[in-house]
Amino acid sequence: MYFFITCEPLDNTIMKPIHKVLLLFGFAVGLSTYWRKDLVDLSWNSPKIAPNVKQINQHLRIANVFGNESLANEIQISRSISQLLKTTYLNSFTQVLHEERFINKTLSEYVLRSSLGLQPYTSENHEDIWIENGVQYRPYPLENRTDNPFSTSEFQAYVPFNKSAFFEADKTLDVTEKKIILWWQDNTFHTPTEGLLPLRACPEFPCVITSNRTYTENSSALIFNGQYVEDKQPPNRAKDQIWIFYQIEAPYNYFRLHFNILDRQYSWNAAFNWTMSYRMDSDIVTYYGIVRKRREEKDKNYKEILGQKKGLIAWVVSHCHVGSKRDEYVQELKKYVPVDIYGGCGTFKCSVRNDKDCIQEINAKYKFYLAFENNFCKDYITEKLYKYLDGDMIIIARGYNSYSKVLPSETFINTANYKSPKELAERILYLDTHDEDYMRMLKEKDKYFAVYEEYPLTYRSMYLEHRYEAVPMCQVCQRLWNLEKYSKSIKEMDKWFWKKEYQCQVPTDI
Repeated sequence: MYFFITCEPLDNTIMKPIHKVLLLFGFAVGLSTYWRKDLVDLSWNSPKIAPNVKQINQHLRIANVFGNESLANEIQISRSISQLLKTTYLNSFTQVLHEERFINKTLSEYVLRSSLGLQPYTSENHEDIWIENGVQYRPYPLENRTDNPFSTSEFQAYVPFNKSAFFEADKTLDVTEKKIILWWQDNTFHTPTEGLLPLRACPEFPCVITSNRTYTENSSALIFNGQYVEDKQPPNRAKDQIWIFYQIEAPYNYFRLHFNILDRQYSWNAAFNWTMSYRMDSDIVTYYGIVRKRREEKDKNYKEILGQKKGLIAWVVSHCHVGSKRDEYVQELKKYVPVDIYGGCGTFKCSVRNDKDCIQEINAKYKFYLAFENNFCKDYITEKLYKYLDGDMIIIARGYNSYSKVLPSETFINTANYKSPKELAERILYLDTHDEDYMRMLKEKDKYFAVYEEYPLTYRSMYLEHRYEAVPMCQVCQRLWNLEKYSKSIKEMDKWFWKKEYQCQVPTDI
């Protein structure tokens, strides 16, 4: 910090403005050093970024007065982060980041790069644990689980019960029994839970979960998957029961099959209290995964990894003709580069029953993986992006173009940055023939990790579905115990669902 010492002027009327300017200039120059130093190691609970927003706004005005655009931008980011610190226990960090006042690519990428929110901590077993807003991320597996014997995610979320933070009004409340959360849909579309099980990421929370409908009357909350509701009228409702509309997939063709939940002639349309979906305007945001920066870089032999790869591009796909026209895009791309297509839409087989083996095989063989959306919908990002992020391939993403909010731009290839499949192919061929540039991208990608859970389902055949759902379920529980703050009714569900800004778009890149 810089200081100026001035003598008392002879003419105070004339010299006062000059004196103020000198002091302001010194303060602004000093701020440049102070703020830049602060921005290097920001962390969620750091006292160094505790100054209130009013103080930061004063600093911002000073920077603007002197035309220091770079400093002003950094202070602007710090102001936003200071506001982020006001988020409460278990609030979705990603959701807060996507709120209107935070829609800022610089801030989003800065949060990822600085590992904001992840505090290093060592458990009693000397495990490295990272903490973000009440959520601990521990190396998988945290414990041996009979209900989830598979995993490709390196980390598992765990939320310890913090009574003073959990209860927002009555901090002295004693819990005598647990609230029941009931999944209301066919067991084939969700992991069947016949008994009352503790929540996956927060087993000490005062809630249990089930899919057994014999518990309907005694359940505090019912979760309805909007994709699979076939009944024209909702079931009988218990007093004070919370009903939650759940949506993890983008709203494409499947809603032609089950429109009952959005039809005004049925009672569903005014039946819900909360929304739980991938959309950032949901009450509880649940998505396929999250991405955070590693504290330590991975130790890999990248030359050896590259030397084993004999294929160029892989794509696993089961729905062939969808709204995003991804199949047409790939067919055009194949005119310039080879693409091996696995699954129901290709000639290469990869059974969903051997999902883990397929991932390992594709990861070892190919340099690139296509993570293409089935539709271009705001906030929707395919599970493939998270599922393959920790592998040894470069992901090529195509969708609504929200990727820079969850991944730094140099860690993947975004088709939105290329005018045509031909132009994209030129970039792929360049990386294929320039090993150092390709390995540089791999190394940059490996600075980050994905967190998600795997749920074994039995629709048509047994397979694994990847979601980041366990922590949002903890949020459901916490809201149920604080209804004086979160209780509400959605009078017109269809208006929320069909919001103009959330309707899927027609692609223009082919």
